[in-house]
Amino acid sequence: MMDVHYIKLLCLLHLKIEFAKLTVEERIMQFRLGFKKKFFAAVLLLGGTVSAFGGATVDGAMQAKSPEYDFTVVSVTKDQTHPHFNEGSSIAFAVNGVQGRTLVLVRGKIYTFNIDTGVMHDFYLSTNPVGWGTGTLTEGVEGNFTYKGVVTFKPTAETPDVIYYQCRNHKFMGGQIHIVNPGEEGKIKITEPAAATSAVQAVIPTVNKGELKQKLNFVDMFINKSDSAKRITASNNAEAKAKHKDAQDRLAAGKSAFDSDNLQLSKTRIDEAMGLMTEAARLVPSESMRVKAKDRFEELLQGVKGLEASYAQNYEVIVKEGGGKNIKKLDSDKIYKMVDSAKTLFEEGKYDKANETLSNAQGEVSSVLDNMLANTTRSYEMKFSSPDQEYAYELARFSSLEELFPHAIEQKQPSPAEITLMESYVKNGKEKRDQAIADAKQQNFAAALEKIKNGIEQLEEALKSIGIR
Repeated sequence: MMDVHYIKLLCLLHLKIEFAKLTVEERIMQFRLGFKKKFFAAVLLLGGTVSAFGGATVDGAMQAKSPEYDFTVVSVTKDQTHPHFNEGSSIAFAVNGVQGRTLVLVRGKIYTFNIDTGVMHDFYLSTNPVGWGTGTLTEGVEGNFTYKGVVTFKPTAETPDVIYYQCRNHKFMGGQIHIVNPGEEGKIKITEPAAATSAVQAVIPTVNKGELKQKLNFVDMFINKSDSAKRITASNNAEAKAKHKDAQDRLAAGKSAFDSDNLQLSKTRIDEAMGLMTEAARLVPSESMRVKAKDRFEELLQGVKGLEASYAQNYEVIVKEGGGKNIKKLDSDKIYKMVDSAKTLFEEGKYDKANETLSNAQGEVSSVLDNMLANTTRSYEMKFSSPDQEYAYELARFSSLEELFPHAIEQKQPSPAEITLMESYVKNGKEKRDQAIADAKQQNFAAALEKIKNGIEQLEEALKSIGIR
């Protein structure tokens, strides 16, 4: 019979609800036990199901803006001032001392984010309000997925009007960013600290003619002269072209209303034109954006396949042991249709929708695996039928080790020098992890397995460097 705390840890590393039941000492003890290769059937959750725990225990109110940077971002315990207090992670990003702070950024300006959020909380910019590694915004961004360092961001004409800063590993830690054109900064008013509901209100009911003229010129350039406009014109995407034509028509109506001094109507039509053009541009992305979307698509597709393989292998073992009576079966036909739909969407150039569909498919399989674990009370010796299965296990084990760092730091209170050494090991480990993922995308699982194991060794050294042996 396995030790009860060890069994608990195997659950908690992949199911958030179980993780909350362990003390810090129990979590640290599991590292000392060496993570033997015995675990519950659903431990191979490739989708990155990670806990909502961790984060620096820093008083957000004490974190003011650093003079060298526009924004300083740390992780703190979420409270009721956060706009998503009752959603997602119990940890929040605080920007210049305000949890989930809503930001207003101007297109064309360069902004710097000084990030120090802890090893479990990689900061990134997203088009998805949830975060959790989805909807990565890449254009104009340098340094995404950073937990300690600097991220720079220059909003462009193609940047959506509303984006988000979030954590790669957890949901709803960050907040909203409004992207405005030059001269429009004052049109969005923010009340701080943010309330539990959105504190952003559009104010100033009157329209300034000079500012509207500036916006009109900018939108005209975006719709008729930008690189996005040229890509749409040269493409075969009928939907993008239709939206582009609609945007041009709305812009023409906006110009006409402006000439007639109907400024409110002009603003409405110009805003509509901008929105339509933004949608059209997303349908015909730049080559760099297309490459990143393709990489994300392949990563998600690999994840779905790995989850399905894990389900099939472990379901067979559980049934043979007589434990499959209450286990929810995977609807393989549904998953197949979702994957097939995602492939079709990708071929049509609808990359965001394709990746969203694959992400939903991952969620479906993960849900069934969660149910399998919840209804299984015994443990199994893991058997690997192929290198990709063992790679999947080691990748999950890497994530499991990451979970320990906030609690190890809390228990050991390491010195600044020890923290610096620890972070160097963690950085090396993450680099090995990223290289392993790249090899896995190329189906080179032997190389991926070697690299992910090297990454795990780096994390183990990092824990040892702060006194966890």
